[in-house]
Amino acid sequence: MRIILLSVVFLMTSIFSANASTDGDKKVCTGFAKWTKEGEFKTIRSKCITEKEYQANLNSKEYLCNYYQKSIWKESEREYGKKQYKWAKGSLEKIKSLKDEGKSLCDAGKLKEGEAKLKEAIKIISHTMMN
Repeated sequence: MRIILLSVVFLMTSIFSANASTDGDKKVCTGFAKWTKEGEFKTIRSKCITEKEYQANLNSKEYLCNYYQKSIWKESEREYGKKQYKWAKGSLEKIKSLKDEGKSLCDAGKLKEGEAKLKEAIKIISHTMMN
């Protein structure tokens, strides 16, 4: 039990230090951690940005359009997402079509209309049974 507690403390310390920058400008990093085959707990980072950049992304007009598109991709287009649900016949094609329509509207500056199409695709995903 003591070893586990020490491991958690060490892990939290190393994650905190990995997120802090030397110039005092705090970084926000995406990514995850996993256990390797050798039994090592390894933190994997994909992208680090400053807190200011992160807040600017959250407050941008296009945030929801981008967020919904990524969410739809994760749930219905990548292989893991496709295996996660019991898809009804034609539902994946409908979701892809709605995502494409929503993306086109968002790219044209019609954000509310694009978000509506993307939400419709997400609604189909959320009403689909999981395996």
